[in-house]
Amino acid sequence: MTLAVLTFVDRVMRELTLDYFVTGAMARDILLYNVFGFDTGLGTLDVDLAIALDSWPQFDGVKARLVETGAFTPDSGKTHRLFYRGGAGQKGYPLDLLPFGGVEQGPNKIAWPPDFSVVMNVAGYREALAASQEVEVRPGLVVRVASLPGLAILKLFAWADRGAENPKDALDLATLLRQYGAAGNETRLFGDEIGLLEALGYDLDLAGARLLGKDAARVTTPATRDQVVARLDDAMRLHRLLSDMARTFRGAARPATPLASSLPVGAGATASGEGHPRTAARSRALGGGAAVGSSGRERRAHSRASYRQRASRATESARPSCRRAPPLFA
Repeated sequence: MTLAVLTFVDRVMRELTLDYFVTGAMARDILLYNVFGFDTGLGTLDVDLAIALDSWPQFDGVKARLVETGAFTPDSGKTHRLFYRGGAGQKGYPLDLLPFGGVEQGPNKIAWPPDFSVVMNVAGYREALAASQEVEVRPGLVVRVASLPGLAILKLFAWADRGAENPKDALDLATLLRQYGAAGNETRLFGDEIGLLEALGYDLDLAGARLLGKDAARVTTPATRDQVVARLDDAMRLHRLLSDMARTFRGAARPATPLASSLPVGAGATASGEGHPRTAARSRALGGGAAVGSSGRERRAHSRASYRQRASRATESARPSCRRAPPLFA
């Protein structure tokens, strides 16, 4: 059903020449599960679609065009939601339309019609669109999906807005932190980003989480980074975030707390070199790039071998569950 939804959505967005990207839990599943083969233990049938729009009439036109396909019906109680007709007698699968751009009132805020009393934070959406990736979800169907760094920023903002009622965004953020090193970044960690690995004692899980923070800083504007830091500078809010994230790590070999230093994108981060952000704190943590002795080379080799074994086991464990209940191709 998800493929059918994405097929209709992509067709309509192309017809209307609109920029969009898949976000939310579906983006998480497309990238972590279906691209990299990691079983997150999570799943979703909802599709969240972020669309760059100029006005609310244009938003109404998008909804109307989707309904005209005959595949969707509007939700009478929620302006942003449509239901895909999954079959006779079924209510359908939710498709949430999340506009940003010209519909924003003030910086990074939209107010939903008709009475504009419900306000949503869309900070990071423009950057997430710019950093989004094209993914071929089936032969001939290529959709834009929020990158993992872009998704991490959006998940952090979403948790800050609604985390008191629902911790699911914190769980997703924790999953991204845990899986990022193995999600196509091993070569970077043992290459250009070896300094992160060395500074963290060749702990690939922590290095991957730190790398996610670094990449998230690289794809966001200074204004958005300031908003992230402001949310994480609140001690009570940070404690609640870590508590919510810990639910994902229970039963795992590593608790969530050590990842606290990997969460923020860093106050005062600026682009340098090839566009990678650096902070004074991070430079001190790297210790000026001390050379690796023979023991360091041995630890690195052992770490890399263990890392590959874990990644192989994770991929193999994902294969059977992909056959039983694939989150994308259900």
